[in-house]
Amino acid sequence: MTTTSKPDPMEVLMDTYLAELLEMTDEQVLEGKDPAAVQTNGLQLLDAARAEAGRRRLAAARLKLQARKDTHDGPGHAPTVQITADEARAALRRAAAANDGRYTLAARQLDEMADEDVIRAYLQLQQLEGAHKPSGESDGE
Repeated sequence: MTTTSKPDPMEVLMDTYLAELLEMTDEQVLEGKDPAAVQTNGLQLLDAARAEAGRRRLAAARLKLQARKDTHDGPGHAPTVQITADEARAALRRAAAANDGRYTLAARQLDEMADEDVIRAYLQLQQLEGAHKPSGESDGE
């Protein structure tokens, strides 16, 4: 499912304003005013519009990040785990040695993987183990 985001109204306004300015003749833009003053005022308006659009994008990104965090930290999701890459490698080696048919894991590749990838694989294993636990079973760790 793909979602199309609505364009930011401030960006639409800025684009419309710019298009309107580009279509106007110099005389219409100046209306008898000093060209330098009109240019300065226009640049100030554009800078303010850019700053506001940036603030809105940042606010939207923060909301999206918070929503993602709330989704991952909500009920039914595993809490955030603090683990070192070495601890994650050891846990993955134990899982590989257990020969559990639910998972395919090549322990020999663990030393070649980046620390971030090892931790990501460990967290995925934790999620899979949580999904395969019978209801009511508690975590022994």
